Amino acid sequence: MDAFHSSSCLGLLLDIARRLTHQTSIHETLEEICAHLQKCFSARHMAILLLEPETGDLIFSHVAGERGDVLRGKKLPKGKGITGWVAGTGEALLIENVTTDPRFQSQLLPATGTDVRSVMAVPLKSANVVYGVLEMVGSQHGSPFTADNLQDLKNFTDLMVVILERVYYFQAMKRMAETDLLTGLPNTRTFTRSLEREIEICKRYGTPSSLILMHLGSLRAANEEYGKTRVDSFLRHVATILLEGVRKADLPCRLGSSRFVVIMPCIAKAQALEVSSRLQSRIHLQGELLELPLLKLTLEVRTGTQSDLAPLLDIIKTGKTEDRGFRKLRDVAANFLPLLNEEIQSLDRRQYYRKKVKLAGQFENLDTGDKGEVLVENLSLKGVGFSTLGPNALSKNARIRLRFVLDDSRRSEIDRLVLVRYTRDRYTGSVFTDQKSYEGDLGFYLMR
Repeated sequence: MDAFHSSSCLGLLLDIARRLTHQTSIHETLEEICAHLQKCFSARHMAILLLEPETGDLIFSHVAGERGDVLRGKKLPKGKGITGWVAGTGEALLIENVTTDPRFQSQLLPATGTDVRSVMAVPLKSANVVYGVLEMVGSQHGSPFTADNLQDLKNFTDLMVVILERVYYFQAMKRMAETDLLTGLPNTRTFTRSLEREIEICKRYGTPSSLILMHLGSLRAANEEYGKTRVDSFLRHVATILLEGVRKADLPCRLGSSRFVVIMPCIAKAQALEVSSRLQSRIHLQGELLELPLLKLTLEVRTGTQSDLAPLLDIIKTGKTEDRGFRKLRDVAANFLPLLNEEIQSLDRRQYYRKKVKLAGQFENLDTGDKGEVLVENLSLKGVGFSTLGPNALSKNARIRLRFVLDDSRRSEIDRLVLVRYTRDRYTGSVFTDQKSYEGDLGFYLMR
Protein backbone atom coordinates (compact mmCIF):
# COMPACT_ATOMS: atom_id res chain seq x y z
CA MET A 1 0.00 0.00 0.00
CA ASP A 2 1.19 3.49 -0.75
CA ALA A 3 1.61 5.74 2.26
CA PHE A 4 -1.68 7.17 3.50
CA HIS A 5 -2.45 10.82 3.20
CA SER A 6 -3.33 12.16 6.66
CA SER A 7 -6.98 12.69 5.70
CA SER A 8 -7.46 9.15 4.35
CA CYS A 9 -5.68 7.68 7.39
CA LEU A 10 -7.96 9.62 9.76
CA GLY A 11 -11.04 8.63 7.74
CA LEU A 12 -10.08 4.97 7.89
CA LEU A 13 -9.44 5.14 11.63
CA LEU A 14 -12.88 6.64 12.20
CA ASP A 15 -14.53 4.07 9.93
CA ILE A 16 -12.99 1.15 11.83
CA ALA A 17 -13.90 2.76 15.15
CA ARG A 18 -17.54 3.17 14.08
CA ARG A 19 -17.76 -0.44 12.89
CA LEU A 20 -16.38 -1.84 16.12
CA THR A 21 -18.06 0.50 18.60
CA HIS A 22 -20.78 -1.98 19.55
CA GLN A 23 -18.67 -5.14 19.31
CA THR A 24 -18.56 -7.25 22.50
CA SER A 25 -16.66 -10.33 21.28
CA ILE A 26 -12.85 -10.43 21.46
CA HIS A 27 -12.72 -13.10 18.74
CA GLU A 28 -14.97 -11.24 16.32
CA THR A 29 -13.19 -7.94 16.97
CA LEU A 30 -9.83 -9.49 16.09
CA GLU A 31 -11.34 -11.05 12.95
CA GLU A 32 -12.66 -7.67 11.80
CA ILE A 33 -9.40 -5.90 12.57
CA CYS A 34 -7.47 -8.44 10.51
CA ALA A 35 -9.81 -8.08 7.56
CA HIS A 36 -9.73 -4.26 7.66
CA LEU A 37 -5.98 -3.87 8.03
CA GLN A 38 -5.02 -6.48 5.43
CA LYS A 39 -7.21 -4.70 2.90
CA CYS A 40 -6.02 -1.22 3.87
CA PHE A 41 -2.32 -2.06 3.65
CA SER A 42 -2.66 -4.49 0.70
CA ALA A 43 -0.67 -7.03 2.68
CA ARG A 44 -0.16 -10.54 1.35
CA HIS A 45 -0.20 -11.87 4.87
CA MET A 46 -1.27 -10.40 8.18
CA ALA A 47 -1.29 -12.01 11.60
CA ILE A 48 -2.12 -11.14 15.18
CA LEU A 49 0.09 -13.19 17.50
CA LEU A 50 -0.81 -13.32 21.20
CA LEU A 51 1.62 -13.95 24.02
CA GLU A 52 1.11 -17.08 26.11
CA PRO A 53 1.68 -15.77 29.67
CA GLU A 54 3.10 -19.01 31.13
CA THR A 55 5.70 -19.73 28.44
CA GLY A 56 6.30 -16.44 26.63
CA ASP A 57 5.60 -18.19 23.31
CA LEU A 58 3.64 -16.37 20.61
CA ILE A 59 0.54 -18.02 19.14
CA PHE A 60 -0.83 -17.22 15.68
CA SER A 61 -4.30 -16.30 16.94
CA HIS A 62 -5.85 -14.60 13.89
CA VAL A 63 -4.37 -14.78 10.40
CA ALA A 64 -5.52 -13.23 7.13
CA GLY A 65 -4.11 -13.80 3.65
CA GLU A 66 -1.98 -16.57 2.23
CA ARG A 67 -1.39 -19.71 4.32
CA GLY A 68 -3.78 -18.45 6.97
CA ASP A 69 -5.28 -21.88 7.63
CA VAL A 70 -1.80 -23.42 8.00
CA LEU A 71 -0.43 -20.85 10.45
CA ARG A 72 -3.49 -20.35 12.64
CA GLY A 73 -2.87 -21.89 16.06
CA LYS A 74 0.88 -22.47 15.49
CA LYS A 75 3.36 -21.45 18.17
CA LEU A 76 6.50 -19.39 17.81
CA PRO A 77 8.99 -20.06 20.65
CA LYS A 78 9.81 -17.17 22.97
CA GLY A 79 12.13 -14.60 21.40
CA LYS A 80 12.22 -16.30 17.99
CA GLY A 81 11.68 -14.49 14.73
CA ILE A 82 10.82 -10.88 14.03
CA THR A 83 7.67 -10.98 16.14
CA GLY A 84 9.60 -12.54 19.00
CA TRP A 85 12.03 -9.65 18.87
CA VAL A 86 9.18 -7.11 18.85
CA ALA A 87 7.47 -8.86 21.79
CA GLY A 88 10.73 -8.89 23.73
CA THR A 89 11.70 -5.27 23.13
CA GLY A 90 8.22 -3.74 22.95
CA GLU A 91 9.28 -1.69 19.89
CA ALA A 92 7.81 -1.51 16.38
CA LEU A 93 9.97 -2.81 13.56
CA LEU A 94 10.21 -2.25 9.79
CA ILE A 95 12.36 -4.50 7.58
CA GLU A 96 12.34 -3.61 3.89
CA ASN A 97 14.14 -6.79 2.80
CA VAL A 98 13.92 -9.81 5.08
CA THR A 99 16.50 -11.78 3.11
CA THR A 100 19.18 -9.72 4.85
CA ASP A 101 17.72 -10.09 8.35
CA PRO A 102 18.54 -13.29 10.31
CA ARG A 103 15.53 -12.84 12.58
CA PHE A 104 13.09 -13.72 9.80
CA GLN A 105 11.72 -17.30 10.04
CA SER A 106 11.75 -18.58 6.46
CA GLN A 107 9.64 -21.63 7.33
CA LEU A 108 6.76 -19.27 8.14
CA LEU A 109 6.77 -17.60 4.73
CA PRO A 110 3.15 -16.87 3.85
CA ALA A 111 3.61 -17.81 0.20
CA THR A 112 5.96 -19.70 -2.07
CA GLY A 113 8.59 -17.92 -4.06
CA THR A 114 11.62 -15.76 -3.39
CA ASP A 115 10.26 -12.30 -4.23
CA VAL A 116 10.91 -9.29 -1.98
CA ARG A 117 9.56 -9.77 1.52
CA SER A 118 9.20 -6.62 3.56
CA VAL A 119 7.79 -6.85 7.07
CA MET A 120 6.16 -4.52 9.57
CA ALA A 121 5.50 -5.56 13.15
CA VAL A 122 3.96 -3.54 15.99
CA PRO A 123 3.52 -4.60 19.65
CA LEU A 124 0.12 -4.70 21.38
CA LYS A 125 0.46 -3.30 24.89
CA SER A 126 -1.62 -2.76 27.99
CA ALA A 127 -0.15 -0.61 30.77
CA ASN A 128 3.13 -0.80 28.81
CA VAL A 129 3.16 -4.62 29.02
CA VAL A 130 3.22 -6.49 25.69
CA TYR A 131 0.51 -9.12 25.19
CA GLY A 132 0.72 -9.56 21.43
CA VAL A 133 2.20 -8.51 18.11
CA LEU A 134 0.57 -7.36 14.88
CA GLU A 135 2.61 -8.44 11.84
CA MET A 136 2.34 -7.72 8.12
CA VAL A 137 4.45 -9.55 5.54
CA GLY A 138 4.80 -8.56 1.90
CA SER A 139 2.83 -6.02 -0.12
CA GLN A 140 0.56 -7.27 -2.89
CA HIS A 141 1.94 -4.45 -5.04
CA GLY A 142 5.47 -5.86 -4.78
CA SER A 143 7.00 -2.72 -3.33
CA PRO A 144 8.42 -2.77 0.21
CA PHE A 145 6.65 -1.19 3.14
CA THR A 146 7.92 2.28 4.07
CA ALA A 147 8.45 4.27 7.23
CA ASP A 148 5.20 6.12 6.49
CA ASN A 149 3.38 2.77 6.29
CA LEU A 150 4.82 1.80 9.66
CA GLN A 151 3.66 5.07 11.23
CA ASP A 152 0.17 4.54 9.82
CA LEU A 153 0.14 1.01 11.23
CA LYS A 154 1.20 2.32 14.66
CA ASN A 155 -1.68 4.81 14.53
CA PHE A 156 -4.10 1.99 13.72
CA THR A 157 -2.66 -0.13 16.50
CA ASP A 158 -3.13 2.64 19.08
CA LEU A 159 -6.83 2.73 18.20
CA MET A 160 -7.05 -1.05 18.04
CA VAL A 161 -5.65 -1.43 21.57
CA VAL A 162 -8.30 0.92 22.94
CA ILE A 163 -11.07 -1.05 21.22
CA LEU A 164 -9.65 -4.40 22.34
CA GLU A 165 -9.34 -3.29 25.95
CA ARG A 166 -12.96 -2.13 25.96
CA VAL A 167 -14.10 -5.50 24.60
CA TYR A 168 -11.76 -7.34 26.97
CA TYR A 169 -13.21 -5.62 30.04
CA PHE A 170 -16.71 -6.39 28.83
CA GLN A 171 -15.80 -10.09 28.62
CA ALA A 172 -13.93 -9.94 31.93
CA MET A 173 -16.96 -8.49 33.71
CA LYS A 174 -19.18 -11.07 32.02
CA ARG A 175 -16.84 -13.84 33.17
CA MET A 176 -16.78 -12.53 36.74
CA ALA A 177 -20.56 -12.45 36.75
CA GLU A 178 -21.00 -15.94 35.31
CA THR A 179 -17.95 -17.98 36.32
CA ASP A 180 -16.41 -19.34 39.50
CA LEU A 181 -12.91 -17.88 39.31
CA LEU A 182 -11.20 -20.66 41.27
CA THR A 183 -12.36 -23.60 39.15
CA GLY A 184 -13.42 -21.87 35.92
CA LEU A 185 -16.82 -23.60 36.10
CA PRO A 186 -20.09 -21.71 35.58
CA ASN A 187 -21.35 -20.23 38.85
CA THR A 188 -24.76 -20.09 40.54
CA ARG A 189 -26.08 -17.36 38.25
CA THR A 190 -25.20 -19.29 35.09
CA PHE A 191 -26.51 -22.52 36.63
CA THR A 192 -29.86 -20.96 37.47
CA ARG A 193 -30.30 -19.51 33.99
CA SER A 194 -29.29 -22.81 32.33
CA LEU A 195 -31.55 -24.92 34.53
CA GLU A 196 -34.53 -22.62 33.91
CA ARG A 197 -33.97 -23.15 30.18
CA GLU A 198 -33.71 -26.92 30.69
CA ILE A 199 -36.99 -26.94 32.61
CA GLU A 200 -38.67 -25.19 29.67
CA ILE A 201 -37.34 -27.92 27.36
CA CYS A 202 -38.75 -30.60 29.68
CA LYS A 203 -42.14 -28.89 29.59
CA ARG A 204 -42.12 -28.48 25.83
CA TYR A 205 -40.71 -31.81 24.66
CA GLY A 206 -41.39 -34.17 27.55
CA THR A 207 -37.78 -35.31 27.80
CA PRO A 208 -36.29 -36.01 31.25
CA SER A 209 -33.42 -33.97 32.68
CA SER A 210 -31.18 -35.00 35.54
CA LEU A 211 -28.91 -33.26 38.02
CA ILE A 212 -25.94 -34.70 39.86
CA LEU A 213 -25.56 -32.81 43.15
CA MET A 214 -22.24 -33.02 45.01
CA HIS A 215 -21.36 -31.77 48.46
CA LEU A 216 -17.91 -31.72 50.06
CA GLY A 217 -18.28 -32.01 53.81
CA SER A 218 -15.82 -30.59 56.36
CA LEU A 219 -14.37 -28.09 53.87
CA ARG A 220 -13.62 -25.50 56.56
CA ALA A 221 -11.86 -28.09 58.73
CA ALA A 222 -9.85 -29.26 55.70
CA ASN A 223 -8.74 -25.68 54.99
CA GLU A 224 -7.54 -25.30 58.57
CA GLU A 225 -5.82 -28.72 58.64
CA TYR A 226 -4.19 -28.86 55.19
CA GLY A 227 -4.07 -25.23 54.10
CA LYS A 228 -6.19 -23.37 51.59
CA THR A 229 -3.70 -23.81 48.73
CA ARG A 230 -3.85 -27.59 48.93
CA VAL A 231 -7.63 -27.69 49.20
CA ASP A 232 -8.03 -25.23 46.30
CA SER A 233 -5.86 -27.53 44.19
CA PHE A 234 -8.23 -30.39 44.99
CA LEU A 235 -11.26 -28.28 44.03
CA ARG A 236 -9.67 -27.49 40.68
CA HIS A 237 -9.06 -31.21 40.16
CA VAL A 238 -12.74 -31.87 40.91
CA ALA A 239 -13.70 -29.35 38.22
CA THR A 240 -11.42 -31.07 35.71
CA ILE A 241 -12.88 -34.50 36.56
CA LEU A 242 -16.40 -33.17 36.03
CA LEU A 243 -15.54 -31.54 32.70
CA GLU A 244 -13.79 -34.65 31.37
CA GLY A 245 -16.27 -37.16 32.78
CA VAL A 246 -19.52 -35.91 31.23
CA ARG A 247 -20.91 -35.27 27.76
CA LYS A 248 -20.42 -32.08 25.77
CA ALA A 249 -24.09 -31.26 26.25
CA ASP A 250 -23.80 -31.53 30.06
CA LEU A 251 -22.96 -28.48 32.19
CA PRO A 252 -20.87 -28.82 35.39
CA CYS A 253 -21.24 -25.82 37.76
CA ARG A 254 -19.98 -24.77 41.17
CA LEU A 255 -22.57 -23.51 43.65
CA GLY A 256 -20.94 -21.92 46.66
CA SER A 257 -17.70 -23.15 48.22
CA SER A 258 -18.54 -26.84 48.79
CA ARG A 259 -21.29 -27.64 46.28
CA PHE A 260 -21.02 -28.78 42.67
CA VAL A 261 -23.80 -29.74 40.28
CA VAL A 262 -23.97 -31.18 36.76
CA ILE A 263 -26.97 -30.45 34.50
CA MET A 264 -27.57 -33.47 32.25
CA PRO A 265 -30.17 -32.83 29.51
CA CYS A 266 -32.21 -35.72 28.15
CA ILE A 267 -30.88 -38.22 30.71
CA ALA A 268 -33.05 -40.51 32.83
CA LYS A 269 -32.21 -41.24 36.47
CA ALA A 270 -30.67 -44.69 35.86
CA GLN A 271 -28.14 -43.31 33.38
CA ALA A 272 -27.36 -40.34 35.63
CA LEU A 273 -26.69 -42.72 38.55
CA GLU A 274 -24.11 -44.58 36.44
CA VAL A 275 -22.30 -41.32 35.64
CA SER A 276 -22.54 -40.25 39.28
CA SER A 277 -20.89 -43.46 40.47
CA ARG A 278 -18.05 -43.07 37.97
CA LEU A 279 -17.42 -39.44 38.99
CA GLN A 280 -17.51 -40.33 42.68
CA SER A 281 -14.80 -42.96 42.21
CA ARG A 282 -12.50 -40.58 40.37
CA ILE A 283 -12.97 -37.75 42.88
CA HIS A 284 -12.42 -40.12 45.81
CA LEU A 285 -9.18 -41.33 44.19
CA GLN A 286 -8.00 -37.75 43.70
CA GLY A 287 -8.67 -37.02 47.38
CA GLU A 288 -6.53 -40.04 48.36
CA LEU A 289 -3.69 -38.92 46.05
CA LEU A 290 -3.66 -35.48 47.70
CA GLU A 291 -4.06 -37.06 51.16
CA LEU A 292 -7.18 -35.17 52.19
CA PRO A 293 -9.07 -37.69 54.37
CA LEU A 294 -11.15 -35.00 56.10
CA LEU A 295 -13.05 -34.15 52.92
CA LYS A 296 -16.16 -36.32 52.61
CA LEU A 297 -18.04 -36.40 49.31
CA THR A 298 -21.78 -37.05 49.09
CA LEU A 299 -23.69 -37.28 45.81
CA GLU A 300 -27.36 -37.14 44.96
CA VAL A 301 -29.15 -37.58 41.63
CA ARG A 302 -32.39 -35.75 40.88
CA THR A 303 -34.47 -36.15 37.74
CA GLY A 304 -37.27 -33.94 36.49
CA THR A 305 -39.93 -35.00 33.98
CA GLN A 306 -42.74 -33.25 32.19
CA SER A 307 -45.19 -34.43 34.87
CA ASP A 308 -42.92 -33.78 37.87
CA LEU A 309 -40.53 -30.83 37.73
CA ALA A 310 -40.38 -30.30 41.50
CA PRO A 311 -36.90 -31.92 41.92
CA LEU A 312 -35.45 -29.32 39.54
CA LEU A 313 -37.48 -26.33 40.74
CA ASP A 314 -36.34 -26.88 44.34
CA ILE A 315 -32.70 -26.52 43.29
CA ILE A 316 -33.36 -23.19 41.57
CA LYS A 317 -34.95 -21.79 44.74
CA THR A 318 -31.93 -22.90 46.77
CA GLY A 319 -29.41 -21.57 44.24
CA LYS A 320 -30.92 -18.09 44.18
CA THR A 321 -30.11 -17.58 47.86
CA GLU A 322 -26.38 -18.17 47.38
CA ASP A 323 -24.04 -15.24 48.00
CA ARG A 324 -21.75 -14.38 45.13
CA GLY A 325 -18.34 -12.76 45.42
CA PHE A 326 -16.16 -11.77 42.45
CA ARG A 327 -12.51 -11.00 42.01
CA LYS A 328 -11.26 -8.45 39.50
CA LEU A 329 -9.31 -9.32 36.36
CA ARG A 330 -7.36 -6.09 36.02
CA ASP A 331 -4.25 -7.48 34.32
CA VAL A 332 -5.05 -7.43 30.57
CA ALA A 333 -1.65 -8.79 29.50
CA ALA A 334 -1.94 -11.87 31.74
CA ASN A 335 -5.57 -12.63 30.96
CA PHE A 336 -6.19 -11.54 27.34
CA LEU A 337 -5.32 -14.86 25.64
CA PRO A 338 -7.00 -17.11 28.27
CA LEU A 339 -10.19 -15.02 28.10
CA LEU A 340 -10.18 -15.19 24.29
CA ASN A 341 -9.74 -18.99 24.43
CA GLU A 342 -12.67 -19.28 26.86
CA GLU A 343 -14.82 -17.20 24.53
CA ILE A 344 -13.93 -19.34 21.50
CA GLN A 345 -14.65 -22.54 23.46
CA SER A 346 -18.01 -21.11 24.45
CA LEU A 347 -18.77 -20.24 20.82
CA ASP A 348 -17.73 -23.73 19.76
CA ARG A 349 -20.05 -25.25 22.34
CA ARG A 350 -23.04 -23.13 21.26
CA GLN A 351 -22.51 -22.84 17.51
CA TYR A 352 -20.45 -25.83 16.44
CA TYR A 353 -21.81 -28.56 18.70
CA ARG A 354 -23.18 -31.13 16.27
CA LYS A 355 -25.99 -33.53 16.95
CA LYS A 356 -26.11 -36.81 15.04
CA VAL A 357 -29.51 -37.32 13.42
CA LYS A 358 -31.28 -39.22 10.62
CA LEU A 359 -33.83 -36.89 9.06
CA ALA A 360 -35.32 -37.16 5.56
CA GLY A 361 -35.40 -34.00 3.47
CA GLN A 362 -35.11 -32.40 0.05
CA PHE A 363 -32.61 -30.05 -1.57
CA GLU A 364 -32.78 -27.60 -4.45
CA ASN A 365 -29.61 -26.31 -6.10
CA LEU A 366 -30.31 -22.59 -6.61
CA ASP A 367 -27.51 -22.33 -9.17
CA THR A 368 -28.56 -25.20 -11.47
CA GLY A 369 -32.15 -25.93 -10.49
CA ASP A 370 -31.34 -29.58 -9.67
CA LYS A 371 -33.49 -31.18 -6.96
CA GLY A 372 -33.25 -34.36 -4.95
CA GLU A 373 -33.80 -36.30 -1.75
CA VAL A 374 -31.32 -36.15 1.15
CA LEU A 375 -30.70 -37.74 4.53
CA VAL A 376 -29.62 -35.14 7.11
CA GLU A 377 -26.96 -36.80 9.29
CA ASN A 378 -25.81 -34.04 11.67
CA LEU A 379 -26.96 -30.60 12.74
CA SER A 380 -25.59 -27.54 14.51
CA LEU A 381 -26.66 -23.91 14.81
CA LYS A 382 -23.94 -23.15 12.24
CA GLY A 383 -24.56 -25.76 9.56
CA VAL A 384 -25.69 -29.19 8.46
CA GLY A 385 -24.22 -32.38 7.02
CA PHE A 386 -26.29 -34.53 4.68
CA SER A 387 -26.05 -37.33 2.12
CA THR A 388 -27.81 -37.32 -1.22
CA LEU A 389 -29.81 -40.44 -2.05
CA GLY A 390 -28.64 -40.34 -5.65
CA PRO A 391 -25.22 -39.50 -7.17
CA ASN A 392 -23.83 -36.30 -5.63
CA ALA A 393 -23.62 -33.56 -8.25
CA LEU A 394 -23.10 -30.77 -5.73
CA SER A 395 -19.88 -28.78 -5.78
CA LYS A 396 -18.08 -26.47 -3.37
CA ASN A 397 -19.75 -23.05 -2.94
CA ALA A 398 -23.02 -24.24 -4.47
CA ARG A 399 -26.04 -22.44 -3.00
CA ILE A 400 -28.66 -24.90 -1.74
CA ARG A 401 -32.16 -24.62 -0.33
CA LEU A 402 -32.61 -27.40 2.20
CA ARG A 403 -35.93 -28.57 3.70
CA PHE A 404 -36.38 -31.24 6.37
CA VAL A 405 -38.56 -32.05 9.39
CA LEU A 406 -37.20 -32.51 12.92
CA ASP A 407 -38.19 -35.65 14.84
CA ASP A 408 -39.47 -33.63 17.80
CA SER A 409 -42.98 -33.64 19.21
CA ARG A 410 -43.93 -30.60 17.12
CA ARG A 411 -42.57 -32.07 13.86
CA SER A 412 -40.90 -28.69 13.27
CA GLU A 413 -40.20 -27.85 9.62
CA ILE A 414 -36.78 -26.41 8.81
CA ASP A 415 -36.37 -24.46 5.56
CA ARG A 416 -32.89 -22.90 5.28
CA LEU A 417 -30.37 -21.71 2.72
CA VAL A 418 -26.94 -23.33 2.89
CA LEU A 419 -23.57 -23.00 1.18
CA VAL A 420 -21.65 -26.18 0.30
CA ARG A 421 -18.23 -26.27 1.95
CA TYR A 422 -17.07 -29.71 0.79
CA THR A 423 -18.32 -32.98 -0.67
CA ARG A 424 -17.11 -36.54 -0.18
CA ASP A 425 -18.81 -39.24 -2.26
CA ARG A 426 -22.50 -38.68 -1.46
CA TYR A 427 -21.86 -36.71 1.74
CA THR A 428 -21.98 -32.89 1.77
CA GLY A 429 -20.87 -30.51 4.52
CA SER A 430 -22.50 -27.09 4.47
CA VAL A 431 -23.07 -23.92 6.50
CA PHE A 432 -26.22 -21.84 6.85
CA THR A 433 -26.05 -18.61 4.86
CA ASP A 434 -29.27 -17.18 6.26
CA GLN A 435 -27.82 -16.93 9.77
CA LYS A 436 -30.30 -15.92 12.43
CA SER A 437 -29.61 -14.50 15.87
CA TYR A 438 -31.55 -17.46 17.27
CA GLU A 439 -33.34 -20.29 15.52
CA GLY A 440 -36.04 -21.27 18.03
CA ASP A 441 -37.06 -24.73 16.87
CA LEU A 442 -33.54 -25.79 15.89
CA GLY A 443 -32.02 -24.30 19.06
CA PHE A 444 -34.42 -26.18 21.35
CA TYR A 445 -33.91 -29.36 19.33
CA LEU A 446 -30.11 -29.24 19.69
CA MET A 447 -30.34 -28.72 23.46
CA ARG A 448 -32.40 -31.87 23.95
